[in-house]
Amino acid sequence: MADYKLLSELRTNIHKSENKRLRNEGKIPAVFYFHQDKPVPLSVDVKELKGAIHSGTYIYELHMKKKKHLCILRDVQYNPVTEEITHADFMGITMKEDITVNVPIHLEGTAIGVKDFDGVLAQQIWEIEVKCKATDIPDAFTVDVSLLNVGDSIAVSDISAENVEILTPQSSSIVSVVKATGAKAEEEEEIEEEEEEIEEDESAKTE
Repeated sequence: MADYKLLSELRTNIHKSENKRLRNEGKIPAVFYFHQDKPVPLSVDVKELKGAIHSGTYIYELHMKKKKHLCILRDVQYNPVTEEITHADFMGITMKEDITVNVPIHLEGTAIGVKDFDGVLAQQIWEIEVKCKATDIPDAFTVDVSLLNVGDSIAVSDISAENVEILTPQSSSIVSVVKATGAKAEEEEEIEEEEEEIEEDESAKTE
């Protein structure tokens, strides 16, 4: 269930100048969607919105006038220069329907390839897209990297969760252990030296 309440105010003026005024007052223009209903323009306090985003909660209880709606944050737009939030889209949900959300990936442990063989841990994706009931959304997917050696990897196909359909391609790599750039260059240099020695030996034999 929703455990983060977010207050909002309806907007009647949706012009750009009004949006700028809202942002100057510490508010963010937003829109609430629910199935085929007409979108509802509204505004939310930027500090409350940031708190909601960082709460780790997927479902919010959005208050509009005397009504409250369960919703998820479908999209957030940021200023490319200041990285401040400029707009938000909320999508109304019911507890009985399936919804699509991105669940974060948390890595735990120290890979053996990093600890003992000077490898580098490389993470390729940080979220997994899933489809499920609101009550079944995982808080996160925990991935143990302890057994990864150099050249090993963990893919989305290695992840499982009850009552959850994973939409991210199964072949997508989540994390891998790769050779350090310096180590790779050193190894290539050693191979070249060995090849040169072999060539010299063969040349000496033919003389």
